[in-house]
Order: sequence, then structure tokens, then C-alpha cells
Amino acid sequence: MPPVFRLTVATLLLSSLLIGLSCGERPATNAPVEVKTPDVTSGVRGGEITYRLAGAPTTFNYLLAEDEPTIIITLYLLTSRLVEFDHKTQRFVAGLAESWATEGDGKTVNVKLREGLKFSDGQALNADDVIFTLGAIYDERSQASGLRDAMLVDDEPITAKKIDDRNLQLIFPKAVSSVENYLINLGVMPEHVLKADFEAGKLAGSWKITAPPEAIVSSGPFVVAKTAAGRRVEFARNPHYYKTDNKGTRLPYLDKLNIEVIEDANKAFVDLSRGAVDLADKIRPTDFAELTNNGGAIVAKDAGPGLGVDHIWFNLNTADTKDKPLANQVKRAWFADRRFRRAIAAAVDRDSISTNTLQGLATPLHGFVSPANKMWAKKDLAKINYDRAAAEKLLREAGFQKRGNPESPILYDEQNNAVEFSLAVQIESDPRKLAAAVIQQDLAKLGIKMSVVPIETGALMDKWSKTYDYDAILLGIAQGDTEPSSYQNFLLSSGALHQWQPDQKTPATEWEAKIDKLFDEMTTTRDIKTRYELFANIQDIVRDELPVIPIVARHVPSAANSKIGNWSPSSILPYSIWNVEQLYIKP
Repeated sequence: MPPVFRLTVATLLLSSLLIGLSCGERPATNAPVEVKTPDVTSGVRGGEITYRLAGAPTTFNYLLAEDEPTIIITLYLLTSRLVEFDHKTQRFVAGLAESWATEGDGKTVNVKLREGLKFSDGQALNADDVIFTLGAIYDERSQASGLRDAMLVDDEPITAKKIDDRNLQLIFPKAVSSVENYLINLGVMPEHVLKADFEAGKLAGSWKITAPPEAIVSSGPFVVAKTAAGRRVEFARNPHYYKTDNKGTRLPYLDKLNIEVIEDANKAFVDLSRGAVDLADKIRPTDFAELTNNGGAIVAKDAGPGLGVDHIWFNLNTADTKDKPLANQVKRAWFADRRFRRAIAAAVDRDSISTNTLQGLATPLHGFVSPANKMWAKKDLAKINYDRAAAEKLLREAGFQKRGNPESPILYDEQNNAVEFSLAVQIESDPRKLAAAVIQQDLAKLGIKMSVVPIETGALMDKWSKTYDYDAILLGIAQGDTEPSSYQNFLLSSGALHQWQPDQKTPATEWEAKIDKLFDEMTTTRDIKTRYELFANIQDIVRDELPVIPIVARHVPSAANSKIGNWSPSSILPYSIWNVEQLYIKP
């Protein structure tokens, strides 16, 4: 199967992890394809800016990155990869590799590195470093790499063969639909610095957050200059970074980039307003509204819907992880009825949640793929209309009856059980708690008593992934990847993120078995049109069966000081600093 960056369940759901970005585009022939870096608007070198992170990074070693702050630091500031992702076009562009081409066998990829590449210490970056990094990713002795599973193909590693310093071959165990989905995982690390730790099996201990800055050698746009663990990291320009603008000026433009860890949103807003912070992403809707209207030095932009989505799923498990039957099978009979799920979907006013509750910073959702995924979200997917009459009709067809007065009805099933269930939601997520309150009111009009239960995230994850002790959950998937194969763990019946009934030994339903088959076909064919049709078919099945009830795709509102040039925030990780090397201070 193609790769998914498999971290912990909690991490995958809480963070927009950008490993394996792809738009599905790949060379249609076997001839080498030159991929040029897009022109950069000319800026001015010098100056510094401060960027706010809501959490502290835990390491400078990208092989160990398991949370959003650490991924931003390691993958985008300290590491360059073979290929990169242009957030404006959602297309691959050349990174350290100036070209790559797949041979006729579909397994051998010829990679050509740019000429004159260097690490931040001035040492050459060549094919040996790429091969070393690949070995580090697969290293089982130190268990250093969370990327290992993502880089396995049918549980087999990719092998590499050096041709010369600039040319190498990557040999895949089998043909894959998108080799870029692997190439973008290769953030090249310095063999001459880390070889001893690798050979000693101690790579997991390399480049800790407390390591001396001079010990950390970068292939990315910046180097570590100074750290105050848990509070602040200061970066300086990497003098040997390979990119230049269209006038030949070596990037990045900035002399320094400071990362300020500010967990409290109130403090982040105050620091933005007084100029102590220049750049921040995922700001609160209230802060976005105030910054939009005050006409000050801080400019707010809505980057649009993110790749992550919010949806509800019901517990469709019949037994726990030890095959012990779960209690209260009455509710699970409701949840397993497609008509019940469709009724719930029709009863939710997602337009109101988007426009009013979330103040316009959300887009109504009708499938599991966010509209942010411009390449792969099905354009004509059937919408879920807000229609209480249609919801009540579906419930009657399923044997439910509404009784009592119109102001406070009660819904009963055929066994005369009042329909009530709990909806678990992250206690830390204000947007999801607000949406849950609206859903509660919407379902009450059907006679359904739904209690909202805010739960600490770790406990919530345990409930759905370990104990199966829940009725329904409002959460979603925090997708950081446009490539459809990255939905593997969510879509496959055997997947750990198959939320409504994970880790199935065999598909529980015919439609889940069909998705398994379609997904396998999609991830092995190399024809882009066929891949799109297969993934669109999968989206139709999920929309029809509704194992998850789509609610909204929340937007990514960002803010920046107007002095920053080339600021073009993206709704995809790493948001405002996806083009960090192009940012500059306006004269």
C-alpha cells in the first residue's frame, strides 16, 4: 500500500501533519522531467521577524517529529527535501532534486540532484547523504524514525543505488502510483555529522532540543542560532541554502527568524497587536474580526478551508478490542441503520454553523475530503441539504416515532426506547464545542436527546481507539496531505483510523469491502484520470453510506505585520511560512 505518515492516533487527529504531500500529478512518460522552481518576487535581504507557535517543539531531528510545532521547525526550517509542494498551485516543484523520472518498470526512479548543493557547514550535499537519510529512516536499531512506515511499500523498504555524486536510483519493491509521495519524505540529513550516531544505533538521541546550536547542521533555509527550550528558538539564515530569486539573490531574504512559543491565545493577540509578534496562524475568529476591522499595522487574511475536517461518527463496534460484546446494543442498532445516519445528517444546519457559529471562518462539508484539496475533492459530490422534514421521513421509515408536544418532542424506536445518546467532543476545542451545541439544538427538534460531553483529548482518543466506550464523537481527520493514498488508514476497513469501526480483520459490510478494492486499484494504477475516477467513486460511497456525518471544514485565519513582503498564507501546513525563504521586510 502507498504511504501514510503513521504516528500515534492522537497525533494524527490533533495535528495537520504534512508528510507525503501530493497533488497526484506525475510524469506521464519515462523521459526525465525538468521541474523548475517558480519565480520569486524580488525582495530585500536583511531584518528579522517573529512567528508565534502555540506549542513548543520537542526536537531538532525531523526523523522524530510527531507534533505540529516540531514538524514546522524541523521539516520546513532546517530540512530541504528532494521535491517540494507549491501551495499556490498544489503541484510538485523541484527541491534538492532538479529532476526525477520513473523507468518503464514503474519501480526504478532516476533522481538527479542540483549542482553545487551544500549543508549549512559548507560541506557538500550529495547522493551519499540521500542514501544515508534513507537508511536512517529505516533504522530499526534506534527506532529513530516515525517515517519508517510511511516509506515502506507493502512492508518492504525502498533501496538506493548511487550512480555518482549527483545521480542515484531509488528502487521500489513494486510499482506505485505516485513516487513523489515518497520523495517528499526525504529531507536530507548530513552523513558526515550523524554517521557515528547512526552506526552506534543512537540516532534517536541526536539533535535534542537542548543540543548546542552549532551541532545542528541544516539543509534548509535556516540554522539554529539560540534556544530557550519550551519558550523561544532563534534561527539565522543558512548561508549555503540552494535557492535564489529570479535576480540571482541567494535566499532566504531574512537574517533571522524567531519562533516564540505562546500557548495562550489572549497573549498571542496582545503580542500581535503591540508588535512583539509579527506572524501568527490559526488565530481565533474574534481576533480575526477585530484585526480585519481595526485598520492597524497587523493584517488578517482568511486562507480558506484547511485540509482538516470536522465530522461526527457513531460507534459501530459490536465488541471491544478483546472481543467482549459491548453493552447497550440498542443504540448500536440505531447507529448501524443508514437511514438513521442520513436523518442525522439532514437535521444538522451546517450552513448556520459555518456562517454564524464560526463567524464565516468555515465551509459547509458534504464529504470526507475538504474543498481545500483542489485536485482530488469531487466537484459534483451530492450535497447534504438541511431538511428536517426529510430527516423525520427517514426516521419514520426506520421505525422511529416522535411523540409529545411540538415544543419538546421525544423520539422512540420500535421497542419503545427513547432515543438519546452522548456526543463526545474535545474539551480543548472551542469551535467544536460551539458546533456541538448547535447540533444538540438541531437534533432536539427531532425529539432526540443528545448530551454534549467535553472530554480531554487523550481520554477521548482512548475511548474511540482502545475501549470503544462511547456513543458518538465530533472530531474529524486532520489531513495534511492532498494525495488520496494518504487516506489509507481512514478508508481501509483494516485501518487504525477507520474511525467508526477500526482494525477490522475482514470488512464488516459490502460497501467497506468495495472501498478496500477501489482503494487498492487507485494506489497501484499510474493513470491520473483513472485514479481520479476511483477516488471519486470512493467519495460517492462514503457520502451515500455516511459512516461519518460531515459538518464543516474550518478555515485557517492568519495575521501578519504589514511590513512583511511576499506573505501569502496557505490553509495547508505550514501555513504562513510555507514560503519562508521568500519573506522579507519591506523597505
